[in-house]
Amino acid sequence: MGALNIYGTIWGTIPQTTGRVFWVSPGDTYTVEGRTYSASDNNDGLSPERALRLVTRGVDLATGSGDVVVLLPGAHTVTASIAADTANVTIMGLPAGRGNIIRPRATLACSAVDETINVTAAGVEIAYIQFVSTTSQASALVNFSLDADNLHIHHCAFDQFTATAATTILGIDAIGAANYVLIEDCYWSCDGAFGANIDMTATLDSVVRNCIFQQSAGTLAASITVGAATDRLLIQRCTWQIIGIVTAVIDGTGATIASGVLVHDCRFGSLSTIALGNFSAGECELAENYEASVGSGAGGVLITAIA
Repeated sequence: MGALNIYGTIWGTIPQTTGRVFWVSPGDTYTVEGRTYSASDNNDGLSPERALRLVTRGVDLATGSGDVVVLLPGAHTVTASIAADTANVTIMGLPAGRGNIIRPRATLACSAVDETINVTAAGVEIAYIQFVSTTSQASALVNFSLDADNLHIHHCAFDQFTATAATTILGIDAIGAANYVLIEDCYWSCDGAFGANIDMTATLDSVVRNCIFQQSAGTLAASITVGAATDRLLIQRCTWQIIGIVTAVIDGTGATIASGVLVHDCRFGSLSTIALGNFSAGECELAENYEASVGSGAGGVLITAIA
């Protein structure tokens, strides 16, 4: 009966679903309720006591709408990009309470020269995972195509410091014109000339909110990039702590849509060269955004113009 009780505790943190729940172990052996089990991709993965060994196997089995792939706490590594190509599937770590967005308990790294997760289906949810860049990394930690409508990424952390700095390594990268993308309650840590933390080029009716971005060393060209055809993008209540330098925190190079972006209630570190830049007149609207001051400063300056 102990196992049934622990299901009640663990399943309380899993989204309500009519699909199946697949459990994945970070190692060959793992512990649930004080008992040690062996993980194997020959298991069905449908119980914490019969966990799969690889995240890719769990995602491959999640072929039904509403299926959930749960990464048990620990360091998970994949040797090839994970193809999130089934609609309405959730890939998530196992949080404790609301979870710690700075360092989620489940980490995921890709040892291939590729993105860690490639989302090409609608309604995918990714949550409670720390994405760790590797020395092999040469692409985004997560990217999504035009077919990734309704993508929801939340309570994740993105490591853009373990890999050797390269502008080709992004946190989240839009490689297609997806609609209704929601990125919220996430954390980025970066320490050099990497690619953007988030690229939202060509997305429609999408939101980035309640996120924290930290640039601890070196120079980042842009934190959020907004390129051609981005329309009705809301960037709201985000904070940048900048110890290194960010040249243009929100960069509108290539933006083409009048009033295509609204930046509301954001806070920018004092070491940002430009808080918002490279938009043409009328492409970005501002409301209640402040740039920090230091020492005996005024406690922040209202941003009223785009550089």
